[in-house]
Amino acid sequence: MADAGIYKIINLTNNKFYVGSAVDFARRKREHWRRLRKGSHHNKYLQASWAKYGEAAFVFVRVIEVHDLTRLQDIETEWLMEHYGKPYCYNATMHATAIGLGKVGPLNPSWGKTFNHTPEAKAKIAASSRGRIQSVETRQKRRLTMRGHTVSEETRAKLRAITGEKHHFFGKKRPEFGAKVSRAVILTTPDGTATTYPSIQALREETGLKGPTVNRALKTGKPLVRGPRKGWSFHYVKSKTQ
Repeated sequence: MADAGIYKIINLTNNKFYVGSAVDFARRKREHWRRLRKGSHHNKYLQASWAKYGEAAFVFVRVIEVHDLTRLQDIETEWLMEHYGKPYCYNATMHATAIGLGKVGPLNPSWGKTFNHTPEAKAKIAASSRGRIQSVETRQKRRLTMRGHTVSEETRAKLRAITGEKHHFFGKKRPEFGAKVSRAVILTTPDGTATTYPSIQALREETGLKGPTVNRALKTGKPLVRGPRKGWSFHYVKSKTQ
């Protein structure tokens, strides 16, 4: 059995996780746990959650074994690109080879510095993000790395034990996702033309807009600021009970 590959550090109370790679799973776990216990872990989000929920809330899970060590960092980067920036992901960077990774305090090159991008730099970053298209080969590699997930019986037992008041949804009302996405939406163009759609899905199919674009505009209430649909705004149709 290979002892190298991709792992997750999972917070069992809220299912958030940190993802990384290791050439020796056992040693990598010891390193993480040692730093977390000392309060000196390089990832401040993971460290803060450790301090809040306690060591017993976290498990180290082997996600996929990698036999070709030359591809280890590439596979880790693929995982990071998939999950970085999501609410459930603790990672602070989407690149496995990011400078300063694992360095804390004065040893980190960003220690004590603040960064403000110039308008020109922001424009370049935006243009680069819009033009980034993943090849079919890259997408296939990412799909392959997602397979083969194995969870130990010990971890399964801990997950099964999260019931009642221990579960993060205990006492909370689960979001009515279906009702939300099926609500009617009004699209208003800059010239004041308003069109009503029976659902977000219907609007997307008709306009070709992506889900995150529409959801973000609905949440902020602000019109789109770029692209061929610049100036378009969206809002939900108010129900009779509102």
